[in-house]
Amino acid sequence: MSAAKSQISSVRSTSRRVWRLKNGFLSVIILSVGLGAPELGLAQTSPSRQPVGIYARPDIDGCVNNPGQDTSTDECLSNQVAALLSNPAISGISAFVNWSDLSMTSSTNSRAGTNDWSILDDIFGAVAQWNALNPTNTPKTIQLGLQPGFHAPQWVFNNLTNCDPMFLTNLEGAIATNSQGTLVLVGVDPSKVTNTCGCAGFVESEDKANPTVLPLPLPWNSFYTNAWAAFIHAVAGRYGANPFLVSLAVAGPTASSCEMILPNENNDPTNYLKWNPLFALAFPNDPSLTNSDTLFVQEWEEAIDLYGGVFSNLTLVVTTGTGLPNFLDTNGIPLGNYSVPPGFTPDCAETNLARIMDCAAETTILAYFANPQHGGNNAKATQESGLGAVAIHIHPLGGGDLDAHGIKWLAQNTTSGSAPLPGTSNVVSRVLGGLQFDNSFSMNPQTEGCPQLGGCPTNDPISPEQAFYNVLQVYFDGTPAGSNYGIPPIVSSNLPLNYVQIYAADILYANTNSTGSLVMDGFGNASNLTAQTEFNNASFQISEVAELDLALNVQMVDQTVQLSWLATTPTAYQLQVNHKLSDANGWTPAPQKQTFVGDYNQISIIPSNSPAFFRLATP
Repeated sequence: MSAAKSQISSVRSTSRRVWRLKNGFLSVIILSVGLGAPELGLAQTSPSRQPVGIYARPDIDGCVNNPGQDTSTDECLSNQVAALLSNPAISGISAFVNWSDLSMTSSTNSRAGTNDWSILDDIFGAVAQWNALNPTNTPKTIQLGLQPGFHAPQWVFNNLTNCDPMFLTNLEGAIATNSQGTLVLVGVDPSKVTNTCGCAGFVESEDKANPTVLPLPLPWNSFYTNAWAAFIHAVAGRYGANPFLVSLAVAGPTASSCEMILPNENNDPTNYLKWNPLFALAFPNDPSLTNSDTLFVQEWEEAIDLYGGVFSNLTLVVTTGTGLPNFLDTNGIPLGNYSVPPGFTPDCAETNLARIMDCAAETTILAYFANPQHGGNNAKATQESGLGAVAIHIHPLGGGDLDAHGIKWLAQNTTSGSAPLPGTSNVVSRVLGGLQFDNSFSMNPQTEGCPQLGGCPTNDPISPEQAFYNVLQVYFDGTPAGSNYGIPPIVSSNLPLNYVQIYAADILYANTNSTGSLVMDGFGNASNLTAQTEFNNASFQISEVAELDLALNVQMVDQTVQLSWLATTPTAYQLQVNHKLSDANGWTPAPQKQTFVGDYNQISIIPSNSPAFFRLATP
């Protein structure tokens, strides 16, 4: 057993000591439990619920739009979630749900909406049922992302006047260069609309195989932001205290997902030029907003404050997307004002000049989020949703940008928590790291699993198992578990990662394909592996490199002392007891029966004259 950190406290104390569990280092809470325990009168604050492990992303759109001939949406979703949870390597469900699927137009008033919770109730119900049927297993949990923007419900759009009549020739995509050498739209007449118009047409490319122009609520429109805030409050009231909900993705000023992606010069090169005229229309007295992401940054900060104010004791997630507009001149040089906040320069180290405005804006949002004064009583995490095997060519600790390596950089540099980033005096919170696969490795192995810049030849097919292995190499690159994948070790690396999100099709593939295929590993060896074996290995390895704040909570109930701790803790940690602290070898597994209550492990102790000391430790 490795050397231990320890802190002795009496159960009479109502303070909470939190130690970090990671990488096999022993971390302990020691509590003296004796006859004095009944004097303990106050329960301790619960630690924030935090995601750890592999989360399955179900195909919610498939169930909503095409549930099957003999299956309702509810049955389709409940059955799919149950199948995903049956995989022993899966920690839970990562559900991303469109706002429009949860809020319907009122039958009596087209400008009002009513919430329909059936989709979320199906997911929470399926997880609760699995946990009830498997009481001796670590409970499965839920990550939730609610998607506004293009996915706002129809009743919201019924309250928004479209701004497009001011763009007289935009349907033809007319673009010109002004006297300052800046690209602009031809034929813009603000007098055609009021300055309170609330939406405009942009290309919905992120979620569409065939991109089309759809109305997008303007991120600063007061009706839209107020309706979204009311919805988030309703979600918090219904699910916020649910013990199976461990994380929530912040959103609001977005387009198709929870990522920092809006119509920009790459995904909508004509329509993104609408932003400047729209800024000028809504804020005629503030010309500094022209050629700037300032408004988007402000709205993201408002969204962080909204979520931090209504949710508590879970993990808030901010998702980078390299997708905020870069306002450029005809030579590709950024216009306007932008600056990367102190300490975040490494997060933009590999960003080229044409993308620096976006990177500066996104890191400004990250700096706000990481500030201990923001985010409420919650843990924090950042994630990126484009993980693929090709990223193996960029090392995470040698400078990165807003992709997977930027997430790793921030996670590594905030492991101590409540400490300044290197080279600054600005204190930041601990920010956990998570990643999502870009594509399904079983359905698109050639795309997701190709490790070569420029793509892999189609005449040399990649098996799903090889594709999965290749992406896991990227995921674990820089972590202590990277050595399992033939990645060169990093001296004194303490890079943690808490979770990965993988598409439902891949978990279902692992559930049904037991033959496997030949996989070439990072050491140059070939062996037959199944996807399930790879899932099992990755699940264990994440448990080794993840970090979370853990406390033994102490509460007096009748004449017994209850000890509880997060059940999301990797199962390698156990509750141990010792009756004499001077005996360093006297620690043994606690004999009390352990039960699951919500997402907590719990034991009950009857105080006696004989002192007992308890700790959480790695055996």
